[in-house]
Amino acid sequence: MKIKLYTDELIYDISAYTTSAQIQIGLYAPYQSAMIDLKIPLEMIPFALPHYADTATIDLDAWIVISDFIELEGAERAIFLGRLTAVTYGVEASSDKESSGLITAPLISITAQSFLAPISESQLYLSAKQQLSGHIYDVQAYGRLLQRTIKSAFNTSRNVGSVLASIYQYLSAAYRLPKTLAGGASLDAIPIISSLTRARTYAPERVALYRSVFGLALNASHIRPSGAPWSVITALFDADPSIIELYPSLEPQSTEGQISNALGSTPVIMYRIKPFIFERIMNQEVDPEAPQVQEHARNVSLKVSAEEIIKVGYSVRSQDRINGAYVDTPLNASRGVDPFGILGRPTLDREDIERAGLRLYRGQWPFLPVGRATKASSLNQELQYIISLVDGIARDNHRYVTGTATIKQRLDIRAGQWVKLEIKGPQTSELLVCYVETVTHRTSAYSNSIIERRSTLSFTRGFYQRGEP
Repeated sequence: MKIKLYTDELIYDISAYTTSAQIQIGLYAPYQSAMIDLKIPLEMIPFALPHYADTATIDLDAWIVISDFIELEGAERAIFLGRLTAVTYGVEASSDKESSGLITAPLISITAQSFLAPISESQLYLSAKQQLSGHIYDVQAYGRLLQRTIKSAFNTSRNVGSVLASIYQYLSAAYRLPKTLAGGASLDAIPIISSLTRARTYAPERVALYRSVFGLALNASHIRPSGAPWSVITALFDADPSIIELYPSLEPQSTEGQISNALGSTPVIMYRIKPFIFERIMNQEVDPEAPQVQEHARNVSLKVSAEEIIKVGYSVRSQDRINGAYVDTPLNASRGVDPFGILGRPTLDREDIERAGLRLYRGQWPFLPVGRATKASSLNQELQYIISLVDGIARDNHRYVTGTATIKQRLDIRAGQWVKLEIKGPQTSELLVCYVETVTHRTSAYSNSIIERRSTLSFTRGFYQRGEP
């Protein structure tokens, strides 16, 4: 494993000082993080780590890249890219009796967040007069620019992700990598995976399960900048994370690019409908660009063999039971009396409702339906299609398992993937198919030169391959 720090002036290779490294990659904020423990002789610290010239304290402007050789991919590439967020260090008296009075350095702990850290931690403001481009905006100029961006996107596409890409590029253009990494490339160069075409180009391993987010317009009340740029984006596009996924990822490199070439990986931002839909959806003609049937999870090739598994634990919970689904859009929001049957009808599993009572999932879809037809029957078809999507994602969660698996390190496994776990007993062998929400890779070096490598998968929607419930 190679671990390097990048500043505008120098690159620091801290691999030799690392005693442990933990990388966590997930679907939900803060998405990705890294925790590195270092053992550096006190006299070497000023040279091994970047420091501010005026205060001689460790430089938090540095970015970290963690790379490793991934056997199943046959290539070395970055598995983490992020900016330092905290460093914990100090000095202590030596425990060696013969070295009484000497000061030594205990472990130095470095924490970093994903490459979205700059736009997640920065602040946006509106002002009567522009003060700082990309951060403090003139009210009228900001309004005109966003109006033009949103109009142009919806005039040419029903793909909500294309609007996300336009707004992301606008808000992220003011942030960059350090100059020693990809020449200080701007973060607006990171592609948004908002369509099958972009998935094929930048994240081909995601194509089989990709379904884009669609709609005619979005809730413009959230466009006013407040808080961080990423908060503006999530407020607009990530209203219901149980249905829609928005998260960063480092994908195996599939195309040339300044950042991709520097990392050997392609940083992307995934934007898609949750890949739990394997049957044909009602009223498919509403969204003809979507795949009628996605590749089923039981057919994915990503597998963890029994020899790699150390421990698996899982559970089913009654509180996860869903036996009906409905969706709230800007057109059918509840006003005290729900418009069931008038503007879309909920899907209901009447047999399960008789057993356990109604457990209705109310999905949030902040985008207006396509709106190509003016007849009420056509609008109902569009709403029913969205309800069918929500039903396919949320229904019967109590019949799937949720859990964790500790395995030998598999750096090729990323969040947002289906994997198969080979569960083998003395006289039986089965495949547990599950969806990875978080993966934690940990590497630890011990004083006896033993290096331990482990990955821990937190998963949901697990079922045995012999038959999905």
